[in-house]
Amino acid sequence: MTSQLNVDTIVDKAGSGGSNVKMANTSTYVGEGGSGTQNTVQGLCKAWIQHNAGTSINDSFNFGSVTDVGTGNYKPNYTNNMANDDYAASGMVGNANDRYCAAGSMTTALVDTHYKRGDGNTTDISEALLIVIGDLA
Repeated sequence: MTSQLNVDTIVDKAGSGGSNVKMANTSTYVGEGGSGTQNTVQGLCKAWIQHNAGTSINDSFNFGSVTDVGTGNYKPNYTNNMANDDYAASGMVGNANDRYCAAGSMTTALVDTHYKRGDGNTTDISEALLIVIGDLA
């Protein structure tokens, strides 16, 4: 027998307006068109960061620090590790023309990023942006 719960608002039992909702990694949602379903947990961003040249983090989610390896080479370190190194990471460069982000090695603990000019040489940049999607450990 299946059941359905219809509510307008979920709040904590103290009634303060906050809520803690835990979802299993098998939770699904119905897609925008209404016909297909997707795994909710798989579709979530697992980590993102915006940092300046060097180790100064402007804002982040699930990145605790950045290691400055050398000119244009940074290793953002996860707060909570990934399950394996088979995840997707995408980087961008803000406020810079003719610059791009190239991935180095990806481990369960960090993403090795290289920021380069159009000629392929690494360069320090003023704003590094990175997003990660995959399985958390």
